[in-house]
Amino acid sequence: MFELSLTLPVIVSAGVLLIAVLWLLIFWRHYVASVSRRVAADADAELPEGPRAYPQVSIVVYSDDDAEQLRTLLPQLLSQDYPEQYDVIVVNDGGLASIKDVIARLEQTYSNLYMTFTPMYSRSVSRKKLAATLGIKAARYEVVMHVTGNCRIESPLWLRHMCRHFGEGKEVVIGYAYPVAADEEVTDPSRRLHGFSYLRTAVEYLSWAIAGRPYRGTACNLAYRRSVFFRHNGFSKTLNLKNGDDDVFVNEVADGENTAVELSPESMVEVVQQNPAAMHRHDKINYDFTGRMIRRGAPRFFAVCSWAWWIALGATVALSLFGLPSLLPLIAGVVVLLVTWIVMMLTWRRAARALHMPEAFFTFPWFMSVHPFYTLLYRWRGWRKRNTHYTWQ
Repeated sequence: MFELSLTLPVIVSAGVLLIAVLWLLIFWRHYVASVSRRVAADADAELPEGPRAYPQVSIVVYSDDDAEQLRTLLPQLLSQDYPEQYDVIVVNDGGLASIKDVIARLEQTYSNLYMTFTPMYSRSVSRKKLAATLGIKAARYEVVMHVTGNCRIESPLWLRHMCRHFGEGKEVVIGYAYPVAADEEVTDPSRRLHGFSYLRTAVEYLSWAIAGRPYRGTACNLAYRRSVFFRHNGFSKTLNLKNGDDDVFVNEVADGENTAVELSPESMVEVVQQNPAAMHRHDKINYDFTGRMIRRGAPRFFAVCSWAWWIALGATVALSLFGLPSLLPLIAGVVVLLVTWIVMMLTWRRAARALHMPEAFFTFPWFMSVHPFYTLLYRWRGWRKRNTHYTWQ
């Protein structure tokens, strides 16, 4: 039972298992761990001081019929502890009357609050990109911060943390935003799977940006210079797409030299979702569609990691079967697989804690196993709705 015969199938299975495990523990773990390490490093970094440490900033808020949430967000923006001048421009893309009422009340207290709006009957154009363009053109200052009306910003130092990199000569700053349910009492059975999918996507683009290969940001927490926007003719290359303002555009203008990643806890933004499940489906389909038009290095790398995960599972099964009647291959394979799982579970748990996402510690192996099929499902859903992504529709 415990005598081992080193046949060719046993040696090949053991070799495949070892290669897959080393890929996961060395390469994949490195990128996942880089995110939690960066959060800790940014949290410990001291804010710069001096007359030119911070630029003057215009904050552009995209609002789509979210007056109630603006009542919370705008005071948070307008009371930022920031040493330079800044203004807040709300681009109203819906709910004109209700949002006007919110702005009118706050304008009496804050002189740096303004509002513009997108034309109600604009056709064959992305309203989100039109709103961003109008906000950038209305901006008084060179640096433009982008947030959306359904965000919450708890820290009064958010603007300092996000904009400290512009004093170092950066042109683009990629921040992070995480979803929270508007009604925390409502529980969705798929919430943890959606949370893991969001976490994995965030780790992909943040780790790649940390490594000097930025290709995506989030419109809920993104900053860049107006000169960069106009130098690249704004969104002119993707006018046929409804989306792409925070992934295709960042992919076009950002590189390892001109881009910084800011992940301090004070810089993170909450995105309040009225219907988290519906919003997850909507965002995933949209990003999967525009993801075909950006650099594919990170998605391909993480896809290889998913394959390595399944290869490790398959190699363990093969090693156990080919090693029969001896139980040593089975025991060795299971031990190696469990050690790999535990190490990766701990690494992902640290990343989840750093990014304010559900930890999914014990369910992590299951989520990792089903994620490729979960992605294929959304690819199929996106293919069925492919025509809805274009502005001519």
